[in-house]
Amino acid sequence: MDTNIYDGYFNLLNKEDGLYIKLFPSKDNGKNIELDDIVTTLENKNIINFDKDLLIKELNSLEEVKEFKISDSIIETINETMDINVSMDKLSVYIRFYPPVGEGKTLSSAEIAQKLKEKNIVFGIEYEKIELTRKNRKYNQDILIAKGLKPIKGKDGRIEYLFDTEKKLKPHMNNDGTVDYHKLNLITNVKSGDVLARLIPEEEGIIGKNVYGDEIQPPKVKAKKLYFGKNTKVRENTLYAIKDGQVKLDDGKVLVLDYLEIPGNVDNSTGDIEFFGTVLVRGNVLTGYTVKAKGDVEVSGVVEGAHIVADGNIVLHRGIQGMDRGIIEAKGNVMAKYIENSKVTAGGCIHSDAILHSEVSCKGNILVDGKKGLISGGTVRSGVEVSAKVIGSHMGTVTTIDVGVDPTYIDEFNELQKDIKQLTKEELKLTQIINLLNKKKRISGDLDEEKKEMLISATRSKIFVSNKLATSRKRYGEMVDNIDNKNIGKVKVIGNIYPGVRVSIGNVKYYVRKDIKYCVMYQDGADIKVASYN
Repeated sequence: MDTNIYDGYFNLLNKEDGLYIKLFPSKDNGKNIELDDIVTTLENKNIINFDKDLLIKELNSLEEVKEFKISDSIIETINETMDINVSMDKLSVYIRFYPPVGEGKTLSSAEIAQKLKEKNIVFGIEYEKIELTRKNRKYNQDILIAKGLKPIKGKDGRIEYLFDTEKKLKPHMNNDGTVDYHKLNLITNVKSGDVLARLIPEEEGIIGKNVYGDEIQPPKVKAKKLYFGKNTKVRENTLYAIKDGQVKLDDGKVLVLDYLEIPGNVDNSTGDIEFFGTVLVRGNVLTGYTVKAKGDVEVSGVVEGAHIVADGNIVLHRGIQGMDRGIIEAKGNVMAKYIENSKVTAGGCIHSDAILHSEVSCKGNILVDGKKGLISGGTVRSGVEVSAKVIGSHMGTVTTIDVGVDPTYIDEFNELQKDIKQLTKEELKLTQIINLLNKKKRISGDLDEEKKEMLISATRSKIFVSNKLATSRKRYGEMVDNIDNKNIGKVKVIGNIYPGVRVSIGNVKYYVRKDIKYCVMYQDGADIKVASYN
């Protein structure tokens, strides 16, 4: 109830010349005085002869307090009365006073308190307000005199997930405002030890009490439980990953999958894939897309001009048609139906049915067998052995075979050659600058500040370049010795090896100038020997 709303009310006053009525208008949308209420009250007091027309007139124009004579008769005295109203929720008690008539008495604080007690209202009574109301009585107005204590609702237990439980396709927005549809954020990768979820325990509510003194129980709180699945554990209300992989929420359980299955193609519906475990692609990997995995990668379909990287093995059931854009990188082995117009590197071995016009290298063996068993075009490098049915073609396709040295070792060796050449040029140029400045200093006796600074800078740079050049030359010499001593590599051909094929074993080269069948090539001193395949 709003205590700012005032209902209209009236008082009846006995005076020497008769009965007077005092009208109090309503305020703020309060209830107006009803004519029937006045008439009923007068008739109950045996006042029959009163000026009804005057009463109607004054009620219709009532805007402020009015007092006027209504009858020559007087009425007996009526004491002040009050109503007690309790709210539906039993948390609020309102009292409303009705004025005395004539010489009627007002209610005392004790009488008001007693009436509340008689209604069994015992809790939340504002006794100070009762006293204040007695001193400053307001009639026909609801006054809040007692308040219960509402129960305080507790908090249900809840689980705070530290990953996106509702993964949605959302392209990455670049800084320039363009949208990158290769980054769709489909996968949430986690590492072993990552916190995935926390249980926030429930908090019990506080009991309330109504104006009758009865306890009001708060709503029951609901407990929550952390359900953990594969590759996760719970400790002290915290859920952790115990393995690298993809975190998911499956039927209320948090689990970490160390494999990821793509049911269709890797394309614009998936974006690029980057996963901390093993990736299985049931469809194709389309041109321009990337698959990176901390575990293995297996593709059931065809790999186009895509980029696939794995810390483990890579298996391509239908091979790769790279269109000079395809790149395969594995720290383990690579197995592919065929490899065409692609770049493939492996830390282990490579096995394929055909290698065509590609750059292929690995630390282990390269085995090309099956129906075709063909290596034709491009460069094939193995740290141990290359074995195939056919190498080259009858058209004289240029094909390079390098064995006996780890390809990464050769790459480092080639980079060292480039570095030494560049550093030698820089050292010579710096030496010329230093000599020129020293010559000017001898002729003029001194240099200006700019030339002095140039001389100091050139001297420092030369010291740095010379030291780096000496280190590179030392490493280069060690690598030359190692390459010279490598003679364990072999090339095995079950069928034909054609002219146009260039074979390197260690640091010895051999150019095939005529068809050779069923042969094994190996290094013997400074030569490469060709023996019959046994």
